[in-house]
Amino acid sequence: MVSRLSRRLSCALLVLVTAVAGPDADDEAELHRFGALIHSGNFPEAKTALESYTASHPTSWQSMYQLGYVYFRLHMIQPSVNLLCKSLVLNTDFAESHKILAYDLNILGHQDLALRELDRAIKADPKSSESYYEIGRIYYERGSYLDAIHNLEQAKAINPASVRTYHNLGLAYAALREDSKAVTNFEEGLRLNSKQQKPSAWPLIDYATYFNLQGQFDKARDLLLKSIAIESNWDQAFDELSKAYRGLGQPAEAVEALQHAIHLNPQKSIYHYVLARLYTQLHQPEEAKAQIAQYEQKRQASPVSH
Repeated sequence: MVSRLSRRLSCALLVLVTAVAGPDADDEAELHRFGALIHSGNFPEAKTALESYTASHPTSWQSMYQLGYVYFRLHMIQPSVNLLCKSLVLNTDFAESHKILAYDLNILGHQDLALRELDRAIKADPKSSESYYEIGRIYYERGSYLDAIHNLEQAKAINPASVRTYHNLGLAYAALREDSKAVTNFEEGLRLNSKQQKPSAWPLIDYATYFNLQGQFDKARDLLLKSIAIESNWDQAFDELSKAYRGLGQPAEAVEALQHAIHLNPQKSIYHYVLARLYTQLHQPEEAKAQIAQYEQKRQASPVSH
Protein backbone atom coordinates (compact mmCIF):
# COMPACT_ATOMS: atom_id res chain seq x y z
CA MET A 1 0.00 0.00 0.00
CA VAL A 2 2.80 2.41 0.89
CA SER A 3 4.70 1.80 -2.33
CA ARG A 4 1.50 2.19 -4.40
CA LEU A 5 0.68 5.45 -2.62
CA SER A 6 4.23 6.68 -3.20
CA ARG A 7 3.91 6.02 -6.93
CA ARG A 8 0.62 7.93 -7.07
CA LEU A 9 2.09 10.88 -5.19
CA SER A 10 5.11 10.84 -7.49
CA CYS A 11 2.87 11.04 -10.56
CA ALA A 12 0.85 13.86 -8.96
CA LEU A 13 4.07 15.75 -8.28
CA LEU A 14 5.14 15.28 -11.89
CA VAL A 15 1.87 16.86 -13.01
CA LEU A 16 2.44 19.89 -10.80
CA VAL A 17 6.05 20.33 -11.85
CA THR A 18 5.24 20.00 -15.53
CA ALA A 19 2.16 22.19 -15.46
CA VAL A 20 4.12 25.31 -14.53
CA ALA A 21 6.76 24.80 -17.21
CA GLY A 22 6.52 26.02 -20.78
CA PRO A 23 7.07 23.69 -23.75
CA ASP A 24 10.55 23.11 -25.08
CA ALA A 25 11.50 23.49 -28.70
CA ASP A 26 12.78 20.04 -29.57
CA ASP A 27 15.82 19.51 -31.73
CA GLU A 28 14.41 17.25 -34.44
CA ALA A 29 17.87 16.15 -35.53
CA GLU A 30 18.68 15.01 -32.00
CA LEU A 31 15.39 13.17 -31.63
CA HIS A 32 16.05 11.43 -34.93
CA ARG A 33 19.54 10.44 -33.71
CA PHE A 34 18.07 8.97 -30.53
CA GLY A 35 15.52 7.10 -32.60
CA ALA A 36 18.27 5.63 -34.78
CA LEU A 37 20.16 4.42 -31.69
CA ILE A 38 16.99 2.80 -30.38
CA HIS A 39 16.18 1.21 -33.74
CA SER A 40 19.67 -0.30 -33.89
CA GLY A 41 19.31 -1.73 -30.39
CA ASN A 42 22.07 0.43 -28.94
CA PHE A 43 20.14 1.09 -25.73
CA PRO A 44 23.08 1.93 -23.41
CA GLU A 45 24.27 4.74 -25.70
CA ALA A 46 20.70 5.92 -26.25
CA LYS A 47 20.19 5.98 -22.47
CA THR A 48 23.23 8.19 -21.88
CA ALA A 49 22.33 10.59 -24.68
CA LEU A 50 18.66 10.82 -23.70
CA GLU A 51 19.37 11.36 -20.02
CA SER A 52 21.52 14.33 -20.94
CA TYR A 53 18.96 15.68 -23.40
CA THR A 54 15.94 15.36 -21.10
CA ALA A 55 17.87 17.10 -18.31
CA SER A 56 18.20 20.17 -20.53
CA HIS A 57 14.74 19.79 -22.12
CA PRO A 58 12.53 19.02 -19.07
CA THR A 59 9.24 19.31 -20.97
CA SER A 60 10.13 17.39 -24.13
CA TRP A 61 7.50 14.66 -24.24
CA GLN A 62 9.16 12.96 -27.22
CA SER A 63 12.53 12.49 -25.53
CA MET A 64 10.84 11.44 -22.29
CA TYR A 65 8.93 8.77 -24.18
CA GLN A 66 12.13 7.62 -25.87
CA LEU A 67 13.99 7.43 -22.56
CA GLY A 68 11.06 5.64 -20.93
CA TYR A 69 11.14 3.11 -23.76
CA VAL A 70 14.91 2.67 -23.40
CA TYR A 71 14.53 2.10 -19.67
CA PHE A 72 11.86 -0.51 -20.41
CA ARG A 73 14.16 -2.33 -22.82
CA LEU A 74 16.96 -2.23 -20.24
CA HIS A 75 14.58 -3.70 -17.63
CA MET A 76 14.67 -0.50 -15.55
CA ILE A 77 10.94 -0.67 -14.93
CA GLN A 78 10.28 1.97 -12.27
CA PRO A 79 12.40 4.64 -14.03
CA SER A 80 10.50 3.78 -17.20
CA VAL A 81 7.17 4.32 -15.42
CA ASN A 82 8.37 7.70 -14.14
CA LEU A 83 9.48 8.97 -17.57
CA LEU A 84 6.40 7.70 -19.38
CA CYS A 85 4.20 9.32 -16.75
CA LYS A 86 5.92 12.66 -17.36
CA SER A 87 5.62 12.23 -21.13
CA LEU A 88 1.90 11.51 -20.89
CA VAL A 89 1.32 14.58 -18.75
CA LEU A 90 2.67 16.61 -21.67
CA ASN A 91 0.96 14.61 -24.41
CA THR A 92 -1.92 12.35 -23.37
CA ASP A 93 -2.68 11.24 -26.93
CA PHE A 94 0.49 9.34 -27.81
CA ALA A 95 -0.49 5.68 -28.05
CA GLU A 96 3.01 4.28 -27.71
CA SER A 97 3.51 5.94 -24.32
CA HIS A 98 0.32 4.33 -23.02
CA LYS A 99 1.33 0.96 -24.47
CA ILE A 100 4.85 0.85 -23.01
CA LEU A 101 3.54 2.11 -19.67
CA ALA A 102 1.08 -0.79 -19.76
CA TYR A 103 3.95 -3.22 -20.33
CA ASP A 104 5.71 -1.77 -17.29
CA LEU A 105 2.59 -1.96 -15.13
CA ASN A 106 1.98 -5.56 -16.15
CA ILE A 107 5.53 -6.49 -15.16
CA LEU A 108 4.95 -4.80 -11.80
CA GLY A 109 1.85 -6.93 -11.31
CA HIS A 110 -0.73 -4.16 -11.83
CA GLN A 111 -2.82 -5.82 -14.54
CA ASP A 112 -5.90 -3.64 -14.03
CA LEU A 113 -3.84 -0.49 -14.50
CA ALA A 114 -2.12 -2.06 -17.50
CA LEU A 115 -5.50 -2.80 -19.12
CA ARG A 116 -6.57 0.79 -18.54
CA GLU A 117 -3.47 2.09 -20.29
CA LEU A 118 -3.95 -0.34 -23.17
CA ASP A 119 -7.52 0.87 -23.61
CA ARG A 120 -6.15 4.41 -23.83
CA ALA A 121 -3.53 3.27 -26.34
CA ILE A 122 -6.26 1.79 -28.54
CA LYS A 123 -8.37 4.94 -28.31
CA ALA A 124 -5.35 6.92 -29.50
CA ASP A 125 -4.45 4.32 -32.14
CA PRO A 126 -7.29 1.89 -33.03
CA LYS A 127 -4.94 0.00 -35.36
CA SER A 128 -2.50 -0.95 -32.58
CA SER A 129 -2.30 -4.72 -32.98
CA GLU A 130 0.32 -4.89 -30.22
CA SER A 131 -2.08 -3.30 -27.72
CA TYR A 132 -4.83 -5.78 -28.56
CA TYR A 133 -2.27 -8.58 -28.31
CA GLU A 134 -1.14 -7.47 -24.86
CA ILE A 135 -4.75 -7.24 -23.65
CA GLY A 136 -5.29 -10.76 -24.96
CA ARG A 137 -2.23 -12.03 -23.09
CA ILE A 138 -3.35 -10.46 -19.83
CA TYR A 139 -6.80 -12.00 -20.11
CA TYR A 140 -5.25 -15.37 -20.97
CA GLU A 141 -3.06 -15.23 -17.87
CA ARG A 142 -6.20 -14.46 -15.83
CA GLY A 143 -8.03 -17.44 -17.29
CA SER A 144 -10.52 -15.22 -19.14
CA TYR A 145 -10.14 -17.16 -22.37
CA LEU A 146 -13.10 -15.71 -24.28
CA ASP A 147 -11.85 -12.18 -23.65
CA ALA A 148 -8.35 -13.30 -24.61
CA ILE A 149 -9.60 -14.73 -27.90
CA HIS A 150 -11.65 -11.62 -28.69
CA ASN A 151 -8.62 -9.36 -28.35
CA LEU A 152 -6.15 -11.72 -30.00
CA GLU A 153 -8.50 -12.07 -32.97
CA GLN A 154 -8.58 -8.26 -33.16
CA ALA A 155 -4.79 -8.24 -33.19
CA LYS A 156 -4.75 -10.88 -35.93
CA ALA A 157 -7.22 -8.94 -38.08
CA ILE A 158 -5.02 -5.84 -37.88
CA ASN A 159 -1.73 -7.67 -38.39
CA PRO A 160 -2.24 -11.14 -39.91
CA ALA A 161 1.54 -11.67 -40.18
CA SER A 162 2.27 -11.64 -36.43
CA VAL A 163 3.55 -15.09 -35.48
CA ARG A 164 3.03 -14.73 -31.75
CA THR A 165 -0.64 -13.89 -32.14
CA TYR A 166 -1.33 -17.26 -33.76
CA HIS A 167 0.34 -19.47 -31.19
CA ASN A 168 -1.26 -17.52 -28.34
CA LEU A 169 -4.63 -17.93 -30.04
CA GLY A 170 -3.84 -21.62 -30.24
CA LEU A 171 -3.29 -21.72 -26.48
CA ALA A 172 -6.50 -19.78 -25.78
CA TYR A 173 -8.64 -21.97 -28.05
CA ALA A 174 -7.03 -25.07 -26.56
CA ALA A 175 -7.97 -23.86 -23.07
CA LEU A 176 -11.62 -23.83 -24.25
CA ARG A 177 -11.13 -27.25 -25.87
CA GLU A 178 -11.83 -25.85 -29.32
CA ASP A 179 -9.18 -28.13 -30.76
CA SER A 180 -9.76 -27.54 -34.46
CA LYS A 181 -9.36 -23.77 -34.05
CA ALA A 182 -6.36 -24.31 -31.79
CA VAL A 183 -4.61 -26.50 -34.36
CA THR A 184 -5.44 -24.12 -37.21
CA ASN A 185 -3.80 -21.24 -35.38
CA PHE A 186 -0.83 -23.27 -34.18
CA GLU A 187 -0.17 -24.51 -37.72
CA GLU A 188 -0.43 -21.04 -39.23
CA GLY A 189 1.93 -19.73 -36.56
CA LEU A 190 4.47 -22.42 -37.44
CA ARG A 191 4.13 -21.68 -41.16
CA LEU A 192 4.73 -17.97 -40.67
CA ASN A 193 7.50 -18.63 -38.18
CA SER A 194 9.40 -20.81 -40.63
CA LYS A 195 9.54 -17.88 -43.05
CA GLN A 196 11.14 -15.53 -40.54
CA GLN A 197 14.77 -14.60 -40.98
CA LYS A 198 15.28 -15.66 -37.37
CA PRO A 199 12.49 -18.06 -36.35
CA SER A 200 11.30 -18.03 -32.76
CA ALA A 201 11.29 -21.10 -30.54
CA TRP A 202 8.02 -20.15 -28.86
CA PRO A 203 5.50 -21.27 -31.50
CA LEU A 204 7.05 -24.73 -31.33
CA ILE A 205 7.13 -24.76 -27.50
CA ASP A 206 3.49 -23.70 -27.26
CA TYR A 207 2.32 -26.20 -29.86
CA ALA A 208 4.31 -28.93 -28.10
CA THR A 209 2.63 -27.96 -24.82
CA TYR A 210 -0.70 -28.52 -26.52
CA PHE A 211 0.41 -31.95 -27.79
CA ASN A 212 1.61 -32.95 -24.32
CA LEU A 213 -1.82 -32.07 -22.93
CA GLN A 214 -3.40 -34.15 -25.71
CA GLY A 215 -1.15 -37.13 -24.88
CA GLN A 216 0.59 -36.93 -28.27
CA PHE A 217 4.02 -37.12 -26.72
CA ASP A 218 5.95 -38.06 -29.85
CA LYS A 219 4.73 -34.94 -31.66
CA ALA A 220 5.55 -32.84 -28.62
CA ARG A 221 9.07 -34.28 -28.43
CA ASP A 222 9.80 -33.62 -32.10
CA LEU A 223 8.64 -30.00 -31.88
CA LEU A 224 10.61 -29.38 -28.70
CA LEU A 225 13.83 -30.77 -30.14
CA LYS A 226 13.37 -28.37 -33.07
CA SER A 227 12.70 -25.48 -30.69
CA ILE A 228 15.86 -26.21 -28.70
CA ALA A 229 17.87 -26.25 -31.93
CA ILE A 230 16.61 -22.68 -32.51
CA GLU A 231 17.03 -21.43 -28.94
CA SER A 232 18.46 -23.49 -26.09
CA ASN A 233 18.03 -20.98 -23.24
CA TRP A 234 14.34 -21.45 -22.42
CA ASP A 235 13.78 -23.70 -19.40
CA GLN A 236 10.14 -24.13 -20.45
CA ALA A 237 11.24 -26.07 -23.54
CA PHE A 238 13.24 -28.56 -21.48
CA ASP A 239 10.43 -28.85 -18.93
CA GLU A 240 7.96 -29.75 -21.67
CA LEU A 241 10.53 -32.10 -23.24
CA SER A 242 10.82 -33.89 -19.91
CA LYS A 243 7.03 -34.28 -19.84
CA ALA A 244 7.09 -35.71 -23.35
CA TYR A 245 9.77 -38.24 -22.43
CA ARG A 246 7.82 -39.22 -19.30
CA GLY A 247 4.77 -39.78 -21.47
CA LEU A 248 6.84 -41.91 -23.82
CA GLY A 249 8.11 -44.04 -20.90
CA GLN A 250 11.69 -42.78 -21.12
CA PRO A 251 12.54 -41.66 -17.55
CA ALA A 252 16.31 -41.38 -18.10
CA GLU A 253 15.78 -38.95 -20.98
CA ALA A 254 13.18 -37.14 -18.88
CA VAL A 255 15.76 -36.68 -16.11
CA GLU A 256 18.33 -35.25 -18.52
CA ALA A 257 15.83 -32.77 -19.96
CA LEU A 258 14.72 -31.65 -16.50
CA GLN A 259 18.32 -31.20 -15.40
CA HIS A 260 18.71 -28.75 -18.29
CA ALA A 261 15.59 -26.89 -17.14
CA ILE A 262 16.99 -26.63 -13.61
CA HIS A 263 20.32 -25.38 -14.91
CA LEU A 264 18.51 -22.59 -16.73
CA ASN A 265 16.07 -21.78 -13.91
CA PRO A 266 17.34 -23.25 -10.60
CA GLN A 267 14.87 -21.22 -8.52
CA LYS A 268 11.76 -22.97 -9.85
CA SER A 269 11.04 -25.36 -7.01
CA ILE A 270 8.62 -27.65 -8.87
CA TYR A 271 11.43 -28.81 -11.16
CA HIS A 272 13.26 -30.26 -8.16
CA TYR A 273 10.12 -32.01 -6.92
CA VAL A 274 9.45 -33.65 -10.29
CA LEU A 275 13.10 -34.64 -10.61
CA ALA A 276 12.92 -36.29 -7.18
CA ARG A 277 9.99 -38.38 -8.39
CA LEU A 278 11.90 -39.38 -11.50
CA TYR A 279 14.92 -40.44 -9.43
CA THR A 280 12.59 -42.50 -7.23
CA GLN A 281 11.24 -44.17 -10.35
CA LEU A 282 14.82 -44.95 -11.40
CA HIS A 283 15.60 -46.39 -7.93
CA GLN A 284 18.07 -43.65 -7.05
CA PRO A 285 16.96 -42.75 -3.49
CA GLU A 286 19.93 -40.56 -2.57
CA GLU A 287 19.47 -38.36 -5.63
CA ALA A 288 15.74 -38.19 -4.92
CA LYS A 289 16.40 -37.14 -1.32
CA ALA A 290 18.76 -34.39 -2.46
CA GLN A 291 16.18 -33.02 -4.88
CA ILE A 292 13.45 -33.00 -2.22
CA ALA A 293 15.79 -30.95 -0.03
CA GLN A 294 16.32 -28.53 -2.91
CA TYR A 295 12.57 -28.36 -3.47
CA GLU A 296 11.87 -27.46 0.16
CA GLN A 297 14.65 -24.88 0.20
CA LYS A 298 13.49 -23.15 -3.01
CA ARG A 299 9.83 -23.33 -2.03
CA GLN A 300 10.43 -21.64 1.31
CA ALA A 301 12.68 -19.02 -0.26
CA SER A 302 10.16 -18.17 -2.98
CA PRO A 303 6.69 -19.64 -2.30
CA VAL A 304 5.23 -18.51 -5.64
CA SER A 305 7.91 -20.34 -7.69
CA HIS A 306 6.19 -23.70 -7.25
